[in-house]
Amino acid sequence: MKSTKYTRFCRQLFASTFQKLNVSETSKNNILAKADISMVYQEYYSMILMNILLGFIASFVSTLVLYLLIPNSITALLMLIITSLVPVLIGVVYLQLPSSKAKARGKNIDRHLPYVANFVNTMSVAGISPSEIFGTLAGIKLYGEVQKEAKKITTEIELMGVDAINALRKAIEISPSKKFKEFLQGIVAVLQSGSELAPYFAHCVDRYMYDDLSDRKKNLDSLAIMAESFVTTVIAFPLFLVIILSVMGLTSGGIDFIFLYIISLFILPLAYLGFYVMMKSGMGEEV
Repeated sequence: MKSTKYTRFCRQLFASTFQKLNVSETSKNNILAKADISMVYQEYYSMILMNILLGFIASFVSTLVLYLLIPNSITALLMLIITSLVPVLIGVVYLQLPSSKAKARGKNIDRHLPYVANFVNTMSVAGISPSEIFGTLAGIKLYGEVQKEAKKITTEIELMGVDAINALRKAIEISPSKKFKEFLQGIVAVLQSGSELAPYFAHCVDRYMYDDLSDRKKNLDSLAIMAESFVTTVIAFPLFLVIILSVMGLTSGGIDFIFLYIISLFILPLAYLGFYVMMKSGMGEEV
């Protein structure tokens, strides 16, 4: 999410409001940077306030038109519920967005980090400097969110004229991944001590690959349990239920199909959706 004319207009509109609030600018900006939201906190939260106001106005006008067309207690209640619910939902979604995006980016970085460490180790053995390593890493889309973190480091070094150590320290502050922070802190410590980076990178490769293998084994075990639960819950159980109800219908003289409709149209689709979400999260993917 990037700054636009709309968000800058919102910031100008609510500038006086944020000047009265005593909010830590650094901490808020770091949260947005972790989520890869290219705005300062005044701009982002001004956009939230404007979206809440617009959502309230749009929902109120639309439900008011409906009430004028169909004036009864149901449309009046609907107008009250929608005009109250829409602004709250907009506020909750946008307030939770930075933390959820930062968490998703952190998972993506952790997933690619073992292979990034292997790539960095290979380049370090060839005698390439850390600034050149991150410059090369910034051009490889294969490594997901790690590429964006490398771009930030490269921008600090090449455009801002910051030395490698301070650029890495800045990246540590705004990185959403704890593992990546530790990885960068180790690089800073090695550079400050004047030691060789290759042994450190080789150690990181071994450790991260071992952790990645352990995590994958845990995910496979979890998926195996989910698969067994899936077969039992949403495949075998509905079949047995239909057979049982059919037999009971033959003996008692009739079947109440409403219960079967509820299971087929509501319960089973929700069960499929639930297992889909559980399996995606179990594999460490973004949902």
